[in-house]
Order: sequence, then structure tokens, then C-alpha cells
Amino acid sequence: MLGAGTVLTVQQARDAISAGARFLLTPGIRLDVAEVATQQGVPIVLGAMTPTEVATAVDAGSTAVKVFPAARLGSAYFKDLHGPYPQVPLVATGGIHAGNAAEYLAAGAIAATAGSGVVAPELVAESRFAEIRDRAAEFVDAVRGRS
Repeated sequence: MLGAGTVLTVQQARDAISAGARFLLTPGIRLDVAEVATQQGVPIVLGAMTPTEVATAVDAGSTAVKVFPAARLGSAYFKDLHGPYPQVPLVATGGIHAGNAAEYLAAGAIAATAGSGVVAPELVAESRFAEIRDRAAEFVDAVRGRS
């Protein structure tokens, strides 16, 4: 399934949807982007950090809420957010790697994303795709509890 992120503008949202994106992600609250996505029937995952931002994201039609920067906030923060928002699907993003991903899932995140911890820019620039594959496998194994 193809998705698009980091979507910042209405034009980027329209372009991504036209190109076949089946979901959109934003780094923060982007109400105009959310409006385009919901009008087009495309799920949107708005970024948030505070409880107020989580509520704003939900009110704007966010399918799930991307909590960023997750590692700075810690996995316990997900349990805290689920106090007032028990039904809100939360996605852990930012600073997530094989060594900490499982704890975010255990704390209630529906997903934990791996960015540069798996696909580091220097690995891409140097075409070290086998290392990226190995990092991705390590991440998946850690999440599944096999490491």
C-alpha cells in the first residue's frame, strides 16, 4: 500500500492522492491537509505531541495520531495519553529503533515507525541496501520479540 508523508501543504496532499497515495501523514496538525484527505476519502494520520493536539487531530478526522517525537516523550507517555483518549490509535514516531520499538507497542501504540534508525541517509547515499535490509529485519524481529 502506497502512502505519502511528510505532507505539509494542500497541493502536496492533492498531488500525492493523484499519484495513488492511499493514506497521508503529516508531522503536525495540518487542518487544511486533513480537509483535503477526508474530502477525498483518504485516511490521514496527523502528527501531535500534546493532549490538546491529539484532540485537535481526532476532531479533524485523523484516522490515527502520529505522536512525535516519541523517543523524547518516552513510552510511558502513550499510557498517559490513553488515559483521556483510550480509543485513539497512536503511532510512535521519532527516535524509534530496534532497541525500543517493542516498549511503545506494549504501552499502547498501534504502530512504531522506524525512520533513520533503519534507513539512515548515509546508507542510502552509499547504496548499502543489504545493511538497510538487515536493520529492517532486526527491527521486525525486535518488535515480534525475537531479539
